[in-house]
Amino acid sequence: MSSPSVPSNEIPIPQASATSTAGGEGSATGAIDLVRHGRLPLQLLLAINQVRGLFDGHSFWAQGRSRRALVRMLLGSCSVVSAWEGGRLVGIGRATSDGVFRAVLWDVVVAEEHQGRGLGRRIVQALLASPPVAGSERVYLMTTNSSGFYERLGFSGEHGQQLLVLYRQRNQETSG
Repeated sequence: MSSPSVPSNEIPIPQASATSTAGGEGSATGAIDLVRHGRLPLQLLLAINQVRGLFDGHSFWAQGRSRRALVRMLLGSCSVVSAWEGGRLVGIGRATSDGVFRAVLWDVVVAEEHQGRGLGRRIVQALLASPPVAGSERVYLMTTNSSGFYERLGFSGEHGQQLLVLYRQRNQETSG
């Protein structure tokens, strides 16, 4: 099955790092293509139901997000990387950044059947190499149960800092 077409504002990652083949770290069912999206991620906007399905089926923190909220989320991200097996979305990650001092990785999700094969690593590396993130002095992320994965990619815990959260009531726009 061929990979999805890439609109002109979306940049496929160079072939050397874009495709995994069967065996090794690749998918047993076929090649995986990574796509680094521009500021207007048309391919993902057109596949918003697949984005929602990936989050609902393969993450606990991103379940139940509305299509409208997901569109706003994608449009508000400065870098988005997606992974495709043919026309099926099997992984995604995104980042926000000021391009100078701080960047944050968000919502790195890989379909369970593709976990443990290096796909998450490739998504994170592609996000780290994207211009807004690569130019940042520090890159942050939050994780509940994957700290070992991120530590192997060079992240470390910051024991001198605390995570503070302001919880707001969810509204119709973000859920359902």
